[in-house]
Amino acid sequence: MFTIFSLAIKNIVSRKSSFAIVLFISFSIALLVVSNSVFDRTEFGIEEVFENSFTGDFVIRPKANVQLSLFGDETPVTGQLSKIETLVPYEEIKKLLLQNPRIKSIIPQITGTGFAENNGAGTPLYIFGVDSSEYVKLMPSIRIVDGSAFASGEKGALLCKQIASNLSVSAGDTIQFTVVDGPTFRIRAVPVTGIYEWKVPHDIMMKFCIVNPETVRSIMNITQTVSDSDIEESETDLLVDSTDDFDSLFEDAFDTDAVVEDIADSVTSAEEVDFVADAPVIEDSASWNFIICSAKENTKTGKIIKSLNKQFKKNGWQIEAVSWRYAAGRNAMYLYWMRIIFNAGILIILFAGFIVVNNALVINVLDRINEIGTMRAIGSSKLFVALLFMCETIIITGLSGVLGDILGTLISSAISAFNISFNNSFLIQLFGGNHLITQITFSNLRNSLMLALFLGIIGWIYPLKTALNVSPVSAMNGAKK
Repeated sequence: MFTIFSLAIKNIVSRKSSFAIVLFISFSIALLVVSNSVFDRTEFGIEEVFENSFTGDFVIRPKANVQLSLFGDETPVTGQLSKIETLVPYEEIKKLLLQNPRIKSIIPQITGTGFAENNGAGTPLYIFGVDSSEYVKLMPSIRIVDGSAFASGEKGALLCKQIASNLSVSAGDTIQFTVVDGPTFRIRAVPVTGIYEWKVPHDIMMKFCIVNPETVRSIMNITQTVSDSDIEESETDLLVDSTDDFDSLFEDAFDTDAVVEDIADSVTSAEEVDFVADAPVIEDSASWNFIICSAKENTKTGKIIKSLNKQFKKNGWQIEAVSWRYAAGRNAMYLYWMRIIFNAGILIILFAGFIVVNNALVINVLDRINEIGTMRAIGSSKLFVALLFMCETIIITGLSGVLGDILGTLISSAISAFNISFNNSFLIQLFGGNHLITQITFSNLRNSLMLALFLGIIGWIYPLKTALNVSPVSAMNGAKK
């Protein structure tokens, strides 16, 4: 075997074409490494932005016939509100998650929709009902710039800077939320306790605000429930009397096809409406639509999701765990498919280059048919010739792969060092920042090296098989077939 290896080295060094093949393959592998380092960064960038802003690492949601995100059913239904099922049994689900050693923290969320208004200015928003103090801790991308988060059990709302600017409000002001529900509508006033901004802003984050859960349940007409069966029904059915009385005042006020935006023309200020009295606070409510989960460091969320879904199915619970991408909804999927299209274009270019590389390897073998015939004529077996050419090809492609990895790493590092910036909002969202930063991973380098070796095998088997089928005498006379 050592004889074959040393002979292969001599053959490679003695042939000038070997160096050209090494350089060509190395350059192609380097291009692949650089491309994948950019792709890896876009994937990490998008994931980091969403996970640190509002999705967490993964989300528990009820099973539904429609695709649910943290925004609920994103398909609009005219004239009525789309109902999001609650997590059942919530207390048991919560206990299961807290006992999982791979889960760092959880926070439940209830989702609603409404029209936010202040002094004639208004905008439709998704409303996330969460404990804001815990929510801000879970989402490191959120930075409060005015006021503070509302405490557990406290009534309040947190608005991002863009929404607050559109509504001309600041911390300490009061805004009102209006919801159309068929022929009726509900209005709730909420104090703004704080204004926040995102580390990396995204269009989707300008579509929701953070409100205390009790207000969301009230405005969405959701009856709160608790796990303690001894609590009297009159204490848990918080909204029946007050909400029904309030809604009956406006039964004929609007057409059933009215949309949320139309409300702003009819309601000018919170003081002109007799608001429903605040519902009593149930701090341990079991009425939640989602549970946002954060995994511990160096933990693969895919394995957690798979394990939890098996447990949910075993327990017969109509819920499921999904990744951040599904939790973020169609906006994240849009970026995902844009990235896939972008990757596909680059791969097509690389594929064309690898065809050229493969052809160079094939020609390298076919051009040596005379040499193969001479070796066979002096007594070399087919196995010896096959092993010799295989060893040469592996050395060439292996060396090319290593050099390509090194060159690709250096180019990728140089790109990051150049500190290339951009102002395009899509690119900022795609890379998770306004600078082009590449990310070299072990899997990227490993896969590139394996691809180089694979190309070597493909470029060796067919031409060598063809050459060995030629008789030694014909090969020595220059036969090509």
